[in-house]
Amino acid sequence: MNFKNIMLRKAILSASVVVLALIYVLQVILGSRSSVKDFVIDKTYDTIEITSAENGSILLKRYGDFWKVNDEEADNGKAKMISDALSRIKTLSVISKSSGEDAIERYGFTDSSKITVKVSDNGKEYLSLEVGKDAANGQQNYVRVNGKSEIYLASGALRQKFNVKAEELKAPKKEEPAPAASADSANAPTEGEAAPSLQTSL
Repeated sequence: MNFKNIMLRKAILSASVVVLALIYVLQVILGSRSSVKDFVIDKTYDTIEITSAENGSILLKRYGDFWKVNDEEADNGKAKMISDALSRIKTLSVISKSSGEDAIERYGFTDSSKITVKVSDNGKEYLSLEVGKDAANGQQNYVRVNGKSEIYLASGALRQKFNVKAEELKAPKKEEPAPAASADSANAPTEGEAAPSLQTSL
């Protein structure tokens, strides 16, 4: 084998290494991009159902600009906070693609631990979200979306926002005004006070 053939083989090998390295870099970049997703609801919706073993089932219904929780008047500010949190679920990475018992236990998707949130409009479901455990910093959670097996790390402290009781979402009760005192009661002597004497004119 002469010198030219050796150099040619080395050049081909070097080029192959460069090509393989580029392919690997592209796979890493594309893979990281595909694992980061925003689940966006770009339509109006009228129903949010939150279910957990701890707090039972909570049904939020929108009527125009007002909300009801379990058929009672809701605190519109709190209801809107929950609604806004569901409009865009931002995930940071795929943690696991397994739906096995180990992953379900590790990331908090057992029936006794998870919080399920469903968003729909006029009976048509737009989002089904399962919220598992908090991540280390408490501002991120493990989530599963629309019944898929992928477990995502999501931002937004979702468990804190959805771990609520129906009573906490109800509108504060309005205090009844005290009844106005009548003229007779206003003039009546208080306890311990002598009644005014009546003087007759001569």
